[in-house]
Amino acid sequence: MSRSGSGDAGDGKDDFLEDLRYAVFGLGDSSYAKYNWVAKKLSRRLDSLGATCVLERGEGDDQNEWGIESTFPKWLEQLVDCIDPLYPLEEGAERRGIEDVPPPRIEMVEVKDGAGMEKEGLWAEDVRWAKVRKLDKVTPEGWFQDVRSVELELPEGTSYEPGDVLEIRPQNLPEDVDAFLSAAGWTSIADTTYRITPSNPHQPLPSSLPTPSTTTLRTLLTHHLDLSSIPRLSFFEFLSHFTTGDIREKLQWFCTAEGQDDLTDYVQRPRRTTTEVMYEFRSANVPKEYVMDLLPELRPRGFSIASSVRKHPGAVDLLVAIVKYRTVLSVPRKGLCTSYLATLKPGDLLPVRFESSGLLKLPPGTPPLIMVGPGTGVAPFRALMEERRRIGAKENLLFFGCRSEKADFFFREEWEEMVKEGSLTLSVAASRDQEDKIYVQHRIPTFAVQIWDFLQRGGYLYVCGSSTQMPKSVKKAMLVVFREQGQLDEGGAEKLWDKLDRDGRIVEETWG
Repeated sequence: MSRSGSGDAGDGKDDFLEDLRYAVFGLGDSSYAKYNWVAKKLSRRLDSLGATCVLERGEGDDQNEWGIESTFPKWLEQLVDCIDPLYPLEEGAERRGIEDVPPPRIEMVEVKDGAGMEKEGLWAEDVRWAKVRKLDKVTPEGWFQDVRSVELELPEGTSYEPGDVLEIRPQNLPEDVDAFLSAAGWTSIADTTYRITPSNPHQPLPSSLPTPSTTTLRTLLTHHLDLSSIPRLSFFEFLSHFTTGDIREKLQWFCTAEGQDDLTDYVQRPRRTTTEVMYEFRSANVPKEYVMDLLPELRPRGFSIASSVRKHPGAVDLLVAIVKYRTVLSVPRKGLCTSYLATLKPGDLLPVRFESSGLLKLPPGTPPLIMVGPGTGVAPFRALMEERRRIGAKENLLFFGCRSEKADFFFREEWEEMVKEGSLTLSVAASRDQEDKIYVQHRIPTFAVQIWDFLQRGGYLYVCGSSTQMPKSVKKAMLVVFREQGQLDEGGAEKLWDKLDRDGRIVEETWG
């Protein structure tokens, strides 16, 4: 909040927000060090400026089994109780009960001649069409993971920077769309054309649809709504309104605090998809107007860019692991976006968007750079190294992790060429190539002197990959280096890590 020309807070009183009442609910992920940091900072700042908090700050955690729905509904009920006395209902208005069927989010009117059908919508103004040049498998047949090297041809004049993220919005596969239509009882009206408008101006249509929009249920389910996600608690709440008898009682039980364990056992542990749940409760008679209340918007997925546009003009490279696994019930599962990518072939067009909010930016100048990137987490470091070689930055240390050097040593020839020319020091942890498993954190002590020297001379530490145990293990190994090389105690090592983090010299880009 700027209050003067220089951007300073000015000399106003600390209580200039004394008439403001507020409540804050933070959206966070406890696997990250700065869990709900923005919400905490905002509430502290509002307090310091004299505002009045009407309800204790709530904190959502994506690590909970139900994400924010583990804590938000109860917090919201408390908020309503707190603000009811402050803002009473207008005359003639009444509060809806928990049993009342909420109005649908959209209105649908049949268009007889099918005129004005929308083409596939794009989710942002800067989305562009890329052409698939190659989608080569880089892991051997029979390997535990199918990893693809993807090269896309870009429209003329397209630019991006190392550290940027490429957004791709997938499509639901035809067989998945047919399965949902059948489970919902909408097959006979799947290709009927409707004019769709939002019922409430505060709940607009998905960003990929114009308002109003002329389309079909099949198009909505293919391009705009997510069928493969694990249904949220709200899905069961809506579904219960359109069932009767024992089925309705079961769905309502799932939505109670006492029924949460049963719901977790039913949905989360076997990772049932929305379509599978819809099939099991296919006796539900859900009006088509509730399609956007049941299903979340189909959102783009982000992939770290693995190339520098200056070395690959008119193109962008990705390194993509095709997600496939089996649940605890041995039911096969697949990642929506990666499975969609795997169906493409050279020449196919793909809507993409560059997102500049990626964290692993090119450091200013030519300072030393330490990179830790197991698996496909190494992708952005290829982009950074292509650019750093171009500008003559030769002090680079890469810790790469894989299962076997013979199977998933991604970009091996390029790394070895950089080592040969003297622009890279490389340490590979191939976890399954020996009896004892070796991971990237186990390689760090060998390079303790070089790591400490790099950081003392203004170097950067970048970590990229899975957010499970790897980042914590890497930090633990680095803190040992700080203590031993810097003659620091545990508190001093932690303070140094925090300072480097605040200064932007330690950067983690991880995913779940």
